[in-house]
Amino acid sequence: MPVSFPPVHVPRPYALPATPLAARVECPMPDGAVIVAWTYAPAGVTDAPGTPFGIDLAVPPVLMLHGNGEEHGIFGPVIDAVCASGRPVIALDSRAQGASTRGTDPLTYELMAADAVEACARLGVPQVHVLGFSDGGILGLLLARDWGAHVLSLTALGANLTPAGLPREDTDWMAFAAAENRRWAEQGWEGATLEDGTPVPSPAESARIAELLQLMVENPRIEAASLAAVNCPVTVMVGEFDEILPEETDRIVAAIPGATKVVEPGIDHNLPKMAPGAVARELLATVERNDVRHPARAARVPEGLAVCRVPVEGLWAERLDALYERVAAEPGTSGWVRDVWPPAGMARGLLASGAYWGALEASSVSGGAPRDDAELLGAVAVNRDAHMGDGSAPGHGSGLGGPSWEGLGEKDVAGWHLLAADPAARGRGVGDALVCAGLLASRELGARSARLNTNVANVPGNCLYASLGFTRHRPVWLPYPGLPLPGWSNLWEMRL
Repeated sequence: MPVSFPPVHVPRPYALPATPLAARVECPMPDGAVIVAWTYAPAGVTDAPGTPFGIDLAVPPVLMLHGNGEEHGIFGPVIDAVCASGRPVIALDSRAQGASTRGTDPLTYELMAADAVEACARLGVPQVHVLGFSDGGILGLLLARDWGAHVLSLTALGANLTPAGLPREDTDWMAFAAAENRRWAEQGWEGATLEDGTPVPSPAESARIAELLQLMVENPRIEAASLAAVNCPVTVMVGEFDEILPEETDRIVAAIPGATKVVEPGIDHNLPKMAPGAVARELLATVERNDVRHPARAARVPEGLAVCRVPVEGLWAERLDALYERVAAEPGTSGWVRDVWPPAGMARGLLASGAYWGALEASSVSGGAPRDDAELLGAVAVNRDAHMGDGSAPGHGSGLGGPSWEGLGEKDVAGWHLLAADPAARGRGVGDALVCAGLLASRELGARSARLNTNVANVPGNCLYASLGFTRHRPVWLPYPGLPLPGWSNLWEMRL
């Protein structure tokens, strides 16, 4: 009886990146999967303090997400074009694909989008431009919708909202191929080949292929109306002969405010392989629509503000508590929760030790001290602290060792704690003023280095330090129980 093999897919050849790899980073997930992130950097940028993994946060990177059953190398010439433009790239191998492993959680697009968020956290990256192809385009839509404060732009290639966005014959074929691969996973053997010598997937590979195909048969399930929440520039790109139905592409474009549609002539669904130059062109044009950068500048106290030490006596403890309550209540990315962070008594203890400095209206400060009725616009506590997190906290990112910065004695390090600006004073440069206060306090302590940690989810904080001359060291696993934050924190340092 003739052997019945499953459909064997022979990938279309593609050019791999010519840009040297900056770093290969394994990102552990809670269910045991390991997502591999590959980072590529502009010429001359290396994996070093200030640019860990080759990523300088002054120019937010492009996050690239590939299609079903592929690996990040499909973006080769696009990676080269982005790096040549002076911008780093994070290219992921999605779960159960490329070098990344499967894990135990049910396979969904939402899970893979969460993997991308966690991988960015592992790299200490708070902002990205996203390029997604096919399945990766679906992930890009989810990220732009659900991780909006962190997504600066999205270029989605050949994405769909539901399986109905594909021709019925395509989804029927995928269902057939998935069933055939499941059969081979149960009945097949290692080392089988077609008559022309083409290898047949092993039973284990067929099981993986079947699951990935079934994912496309049943998913995604994205409500078009939900994409109204996307508030970054979006380009939706397809080939002229794309498998994605034209009405599906139009539905996506209509659902996203301000989205742009691009149809590449003469090309089918395989845009990154067949038209990488066009993809790079549209990607860089989309990035330019929201090209947020954080160029180095000197910290200064803005006009109209002043900084000084916060008095220990009086109503200042109550004012600090009220400040942190307002920060915790403000929607944003700080992730602070009342009575969880800051922990009860922490701010008052630092205040009692004389560690607090504040930013206030200049008119309310006289002789280096605030009036009794002065309004506290922001605060930071500074003391001698050489232990900003040792990387040994339990969790799926533990065992990474301590911080990569130089070990210094207690008297040589000024640690900054609980830096926060009043949301009502946004736009006035309170963050800059607090950095100036922190540097002043650090020098008063005679420290050689000012250090702090900031959770990677805190977009404004990380952007502030990236622009004010701080050196970023490798993130450490430093979870805050009870806070809706990833476990990774960036380590920032300024030598004095």
